[in-house]
Amino acid sequence: MSRERITETIAWQSADPHLTGNFAPIGSEIDAEGLEVISGRIPEGLLGTYIRNGPNPRYEPVSYNYPLEGDGMLHAIRFEGGKASYRNRYVRTRGFEIEHQAGHAVFGGVMTPRPVDPALLGPEDDPDNPFKASAFIGVMQHGGQLLALGECEPAWEIGPDLETRGPWTAGTDAPILMGAHNRVHPVTGDLYALSYDFASPTVTLHHVGRDGKLRRSFDITLAAPSMIHDFVLTERHLVLLIGPLVFDMEAMMSGGSMLQWKPEMGTRIAVQPLDGGAVTWYEAEPFFVFHFANGFERGSDIVIDYVRHQKLYLGYGEPNTQPPTLQRLVLDTGTGRAREQAWFDKVAEFPRIDDRRNALAARYVYSPTLTDTLTGGNGASATFNCLLRIDTETGDVSAHDFGNRIAGEAVFIPRGEAETAGWLATYLYDPETQTSEFVLLDAEGVGDEPVVRLRLPQRVPQGLHGTWVPG
Repeated sequence: MSRERITETIAWQSADPHLTGNFAPIGSEIDAEGLEVISGRIPEGLLGTYIRNGPNPRYEPVSYNYPLEGDGMLHAIRFEGGKASYRNRYVRTRGFEIEHQAGHAVFGGVMTPRPVDPALLGPEDDPDNPFKASAFIGVMQHGGQLLALGECEPAWEIGPDLETRGPWTAGTDAPILMGAHNRVHPVTGDLYALSYDFASPTVTLHHVGRDGKLRRSFDITLAAPSMIHDFVLTERHLVLLIGPLVFDMEAMMSGGSMLQWKPEMGTRIAVQPLDGGAVTWYEAEPFFVFHFANGFERGSDIVIDYVRHQKLYLGYGEPNTQPPTLQRLVLDTGTGRAREQAWFDKVAEFPRIDDRRNALAARYVYSPTLTDTLTGGNGASATFNCLLRIDTETGDVSAHDFGNRIAGEAVFIPRGEAETAGWLATYLYDPETQTSEFVLLDAEGVGDEPVVRLRLPQRVPQGLHGTWVPG
């Protein structure tokens, strides 16, 4: 696998709004020490690395559907000794390496797969698989290993200098398939990971010990092959919200989209006990979930905070007239009933909590939103300029409006045991200067001036999910 740092810039341009402005990819992998402090100061004793992943296709795609495809590029801010440094690297999956050798895009898109020239493949590659192996969505640490994550593909092991080491096998003799969102149990420290199947109505759950070794895998049968981007873990249950977004191979073969929205199927909710008991099913009206903030148990209730898409919109077809909103779903396991409430009516996505409270009762949810103070966006979906803190006990909402700067998901960095004892980390983009910065907000005073703003040595494109690696 190639280890030479890539230094050339991206020369191609696209009219796709998710490939222009701050969504446009960059090409150069760089290292930069001693980042300039624009305002505030780096917190004393802050030690660790904030890492965020994102699509960043290197070559002009044959087709592109955000946020379903890309190559993957990690951007990292390292804090040590009162100073900060920056590094970025591509995730060099097998799909990346095939296109690196070809010098152009080889694979089609998720919606429009196409056969790959066998001459470009190696003996270990499957010539019948038209989909690109990639890991562009998330990044997490488990069992002492940093992992870059894609959508139902092998996770890729990442080294301390962001170098790609190879597919993660979780102690087995082959890579395991897992999704972009995987959750750690708050008591055992074990990891639960999910993978769905394009061609069969099956979702596979993996139970990986805190040591990074696979313990077991088991399947849940669905009504149809369905896309399940994220799921919920509580202390005693796994919960799947299965919206009517299904994979339709016949439609694809006849020139249609492989992903089909079928509202007549409704949304089904599966509650799977961790002890191996039978699945309990709930029925609901059609909606879709990309991201959950958290889920936890309260008596006989399972409480879930999530972003609800009333109708799925992936940047194609009819306009999105119902923006996604942050909701709470309560499943009463005693009566079998479900009830809903909305936290507010603003657009929301990419919700996060203090990760130490995953699967436990978490009072605060942090989510970006969009206000009319942003004047320089390009109309792309998932464009935000304001960070919210939602108090789920009182319903109070605190906000930090960044004005005409585009923000992403906020990752919580702990500094103490209390739930607001920490900082919120994100990248910002200024559409007027076309430059990026890194910002820390105090979780106790989200609306206050940033704790620190750091000037970045190059633009950091809009990405997806990140993590904090302490120490």
